Amino acid sequence: MSLDAPVAEPRPSGWFFTRISLFWVGLSFMWGAVNIQVLPSVVPDMVGSDLQGTAIGAIVFVGLAIAVVVQPLAGAVSDRARFRVGRRRPFMLAGVLFVIPFLVVIGLTPYYWLLFLAVVGVQVGGNIAHGPYQGVIPDQVPPPARGRASGFFGVANLIGTILGAAVAGQFLAEGQVFAALLTIAVVLVAMSVMTWIFVRESPPPPPETYGPVWKEVRRRVRELRGKQAFVWLMGSRLLFFMGLQSMDNFLQLFIGQGLGDESPEGKTTIVLGTVLILAVLTSIPAGWASDRFGRLRLVATGTCLGLGSAVLLVFAQDFIQVVAFASLLGIGLGLFTAADWAAAIDLVPDARAAGLYMGLTNVATAGGDALATLSAGIALDVVNQIAPGYGFRAVFALMGLYFLLSVVVLGKVRAHVHAAPESRVLAPEAREAR
Repeated sequence: MSLDAPVAEPRPSGWFFTRISLFWVGLSFMWGAVNIQVLPSVVPDMVGSDLQGTAIGAIVFVGLAIAVVVQPLAGAVSDRARFRVGRRRPFMLAGVLFVIPFLVVIGLTPYYWLLFLAVVGVQVGGNIAHGPYQGVIPDQVPPPARGRASGFFGVANLIGTILGAAVAGQFLAEGQVFAALLTIAVVLVAMSVMTWIFVRESPPPPPETYGPVWKEVRRRVRELRGKQAFVWLMGSRLLFFMGLQSMDNFLQLFIGQGLGDESPEGKTTIVLGTVLILAVLTSIPAGWASDRFGRLRLVATGTCLGLGSAVLLVFAQDFIQVVAFASLLGIGLGLFTAADWAAAIDLVPDARAAGLYMGLTNVATAGGDALATLSAGIALDVVNQIAPGYGFRAVFALMGLYFLLSVVVLGKVRAHVHAAPESRVLAPEAREAR
């Protein structure tokens, strides 16, 4: 299957979408387990409860700051690769092999500084794999089917996240940290092997003569000055993920300390399971809808549902309320996941550098996670010092603020698409107005 041609299949099948999404299950399984369950479980024992939020935020911030650099660079290198087996899969496999020893260290270390370094190592390897992988949809899926492909990618991401959080939570509840990390490694390797077998690609001839990678990245970033819709979409995406991760990475602490529950790992899995199951059920039909009714409408609707969820969570008093209020976020996440990814692909300035540009989208995804975890962690510790027990309310308030700003910034995307619509499926109302 050529990577510079639209796609070998005129009508991609469900099996086609499934097999190109397998690798996402492994990546999201790893991060769902590490960020949602492992770090909140082990960090408080290492640094104490007074600094737990800041300590978790620092690990996530530094690790994801590295990801913001590594992922687009890895994507750019894969764009120009000419391996006989393809230009994406070799980097995906190399990144996974790099990750494994650092997962072992996370499972064994009792020291915060070593945990910190190990998470950074996992970020480096994971994003060596992730950057090239993000070029798969623009490589192999034609524009009319990208909404459906993004829906499948979203489902794979959500399934991996909930399975990772659930499996790791079960092991951690029994005090088996190393077993949790070993399971993560096994799943990640299994998904990598399946991807290598089921995803076929052939190396295309280079579309142009490339210079050094750093110069290529600088040139492509300069091109973004004339592609304001793509830039504003990344800003909106950044703020959405800041809202989402403000809840995800501190949910276990809120249930255990804020609500006084004695089994926070299991209850965290129930809440996130509800959110992600609803997102999965919403994502595939939302991908179909985004191909027909417009990406930006669905992104805006999903973000507004996230805002409503955050406002309600500020006032949540028990576990049942948390599940009910978070369910609204699940529906919004499904809408957002299906449509936003497809919108980003539609707005890629140059399809020949799809790996690099889709890697740059991680400035929003990983950057949002990093900024949200650090800011929410600091807010949690500071507010708890001033008014004990209210730190988690401050976290949910920040969550709502980030979703609100995401909707505002999305308006700038719509304005630029209306002025010069790059894709007929981004904002159909632009054509109606003309």
